Amino acid sequence: MRLVSFRRDGTRVHAGIATEHGIIDVHEGLALVNDERPATPASLSDIIRGTHDTVHLGAVSVIQEVVEQLQTSSDISYWFGGVEMLMRRNDVQLLAPFADIPYWRRCALHLPSYETIFKQRGDVLPMHWYEHIPIWAGFAPQLHGDRSVLPFPDTTACDVECEVVWVVGRDVRNCDPEDGLDAILGLSLLCSVVDATRASEDVLHGQWSRPLGVVMGPALTCVDELVEFMLPDGRFRIEVRLLVNDVPVAQINLRDVHYTMGSAIAHASDGQAVQAASVFSSGVLCSLGIAGAPWLVPGDVVELDAGPLGALRWTMEG
Repeated sequence: MRLVSFRRDGTRVHAGIATEHGIIDVHEGLALVNDERPATPASLSDIIRGTHDTVHLGAVSVIQEVVEQLQTSSDISYWFGGVEMLMRRNDVQLLAPFADIPYWRRCALHLPSYETIFKQRGDVLPMHWYEHIPIWAGFAPQLHGDRSVLPFPDTTACDVECEVVWVVGRDVRNCDPEDGLDAILGLSLLCSVVDATRASEDVLHGQWSRPLGVVMGPALTCVDELVEFMLPDGRFRIEVRLLVNDVPVAQINLRDVHYTMGSAIAHASDGQAVQAASVFSSGVLCSLGIAGAPWLVPGDVVELDAGPLGALRWTMEG
């Protein structure tokens, strides 16, 4: 499955399923599989946690199967009881899949990226970074979704830090890296627009770089869609490419990262519970500054393309 959050016609946020036919509205689709549903749409986080008896990942999977069986014509809209359950992608506003999260765990998955950042500032990466994966609290006042328009920040060194996100599908505690990998529900993409000068200073002093805009999406791709890309060592064979105005400027393959996603979950769960729907991100995998590419300027269209995870695209306001 590919799970999303969206809004249409100025309504509240709905959770959905992205399919080749369009976006399935989970809240409306519950009428196909249950006699009861919450008065208001459940968020994607609530669905993963199973906070309501009838709204959980199992029900969402059944909704997708039922709608796809009923979709027999070329018309993308399927109506049931006068309510539209399946919509064209262009008829909805995709939001960040987890627009309601107060924070997430940001890791340093790919140490060579941080080695370059420290070297550019005339320093070296601390030795303890090689012993245990560093984890910070990531925070953004607002998470933007795919195809958003971001205000251009007041800086002449506008960089973009590219990351991969993974989401825990069940509660874990004191797990090992293998169990941590098994607990992952799915992957997504995240990019932070930053002032490059300030960001590198923050990293040098052990702080998380302060974002001027964060984009997340386009969907949470569940691991059952990624089996062919999983390697025996817990890494994923997925190439991530950063493009500006459709021109490739940086790339990395997730098979080359220093730490695995499972090891990050294991480290975070040491002595404490990591709850279902917890969000992790990789830290900087690639950026304009690391690649030595020109800074962003107003009007630039930026895209992070990760093959089976989709492409996250947005425009810097002109």
